[in-house]
This record gives sequence, structure tokens and C-alpha cells, in this order.
Amino acid sequence: MVARRMLALALATLLVVLPAAAQVEVSAVPAAASTPDEGVVRDTVRVDLPATMGAAPIGDIAPATLTPDERRQRARRLSRSPLASERLPQPDGSVLFSFRNLLHAPLTVEVEPGDTRGAVVQMLAPQRATIPALGRLEVARLRGINPVQAVEVTFVYTAVIGDPKARANDKVLYAWPFPPGAKAQLSQGPGGPTHEDAFSRYAIDLAVAEGTPVLAARAGVVVFLENRYFESGLDRARFGSRANHVRILHDDGSMALYAHLFPDSIDLEPGQRVEVGQQIGLSGNTGYSSGPHLHFVVLVHRDMHSVSVPFRMEGVVLPAGTHSAH
Repeated sequence: MVARRMLALALATLLVVLPAAAQVEVSAVPAAASTPDEGVVRDTVRVDLPATMGAAPIGDIAPATLTPDERRQRARRLSRSPLASERLPQPDGSVLFSFRNLLHAPLTVEVEPGDTRGAVVQMLAPQRATIPALGRLEVARLRGINPVQAVEVTFVYTAVIGDPKARANDKVLYAWPFPPGAKAQLSQGPGGPTHEDAFSRYAIDLAVAEGTPVLAARAGVVVFLENRYFESGLDRARFGSRANHVRILHDDGSMALYAHLFPDSIDLEPGQRVEVGQQIGLSGNTGYSSGPHLHFVVLVHRDMHSVSVPFRMEGVVLPAGTHSAH
């Protein structure tokens, strides 16, 4: 089952020795701990500019130059580290600190300065702002108090996928996510035993034979995916973060999450557009799962949380007491 919300919560520590030459430094914001199927990332990042000169985030690597295995690794990193940080020395001796959104989807961030040493910090961004897909947000201007002293600034931020202004189109009828004639059982519906929180309240679980092709129920753009896990079980602590999954952004700003997919069955890349009926993977039994099934949920951003919303799907009927579909 896919749990809760897409919430990235981290402490980004910026250690700056103000250089004389004007050059941009970019580094990815990695995750020390993450639970991809819950969309939670927590970390503390320390960036030492002299030690990371020339470093680039994964989002800067042209996909055409990557091997298939490198593309899969890139897609996995994006689910854990959706932001990169940039430091650009200015002609007046200050440093411009920015966030770059590495996702092909909007990313809403809340950011505020933490501990500061040897610097004056001028915040340029509002406390909460939405960065467009692959966009950039100028966060703050840093100015050293002593030109020979290192500047250390901590920024505390939260990042959540999606634009809070997006509204899911409730007139959309999602397509059956399997080939015509494929049989499935509605093993769990909205509000089920493991669908009690806001992230999964309106999710459905469709029990289906392992290896059944999973098709896009609605057109959209791939945001990120996880493809490497092969285990499953009912130990939430062990398996809760091990569901292979794909998240797809729709034109109205809502997102679909397809989870518990078969290992190494997702032949997609971030930024790729998929159409209705296009295969996105195979059904599986990975992560926190009692048997082969597809977990499907439609998500929107609400007040720095990803929450599920009601949806209609072809062939699925959800009156009380109904436990089968198609």
C-alpha cells in the first residue's frame, strides 16, 4: 500500500567561502533517509563550495547521454532528491542562493533561514513558493561580514510535489488500467483498512495476476519512478518503502500513482509523456503488500501535503459491500 504524502523535509546547510571568480555551483540535495512509496524525504545536507566546484545535479545530465541503467538510477534519485541548490557569486561580493526543481512537475517549497555564522542573509523568496517544472527559485542573497571568514548558513525547507492551485477535473473517467478482458478483484477501496490517511483515503487496490500489463489510465508526464525492489511482506517498517511505482502528472495538475509494480518492468523516463492505454509496467507484489495487486490513487497538493481525491474509473463500481471490479 502506498501511504501518506509527498513531503520533503530537510535541513540544507550552505558553507560558502566567497570566491573572487563568478561561477555557478550546483549540487543535488540528497536524501539520507527516504520512504519513496510514502513520498517522505528527510536529510541534513552540508555543502562546502570549494570541495564541490563543478558538481552538477542529476537533473543537469542530458538523458540522451545516459545508458538505460543510468536513466533508471536518475529516475530513482529524483523521487528522493527533487531539489538542487545553486550558489552564484555576484559582482558586489555577495552570493545568490537558489533552489532548482529537478522534476517535470511543479514543486512547492517552504523555506526559512536557520543558523547563520559570518553572514548577512537577505531572503528573496516568500516563505512558501511554487517552482515550475524544471524551474528555479532565488531564495536568498548572502553577504559575508568578513571577506576572509567562511560563511555558514542553514536553510530549513519543506518541498511537496504539485501546485496548490491545481484542481482535479472530476469529470474525467479514468480508463481500465489493464488490457481488455483482464480480470481483477477490488481487494480494497476508499477508506479501507490501509487507506485511512489523507494520502490514500480514495485509493483502490486491484488484485490482479502478477505480470499483467499495467496501462496508463490517463495521459500525462512521468514525474519519477522506482523500479528496483523485488521483496514484499506485511512488515510495514521493512517493506513500507519498497514498492515499485510510477507517478504521472496530468494536464490539470493532479497526479496518478501506480504502485507495487513488478521489478524492472517500468520502461519509462522522467519527462516522458504517456498516453491512455500505453503500458507503464507490469503488475507485481512489491513493498508492503499481501499479494499481487495494483494500488492506484489520484493526488493533488493541498496546504503542503499530497492528498488523494475521489475519481471514477471505467469498470470499477464502489457501492457499499461491493468487492469486485470488471
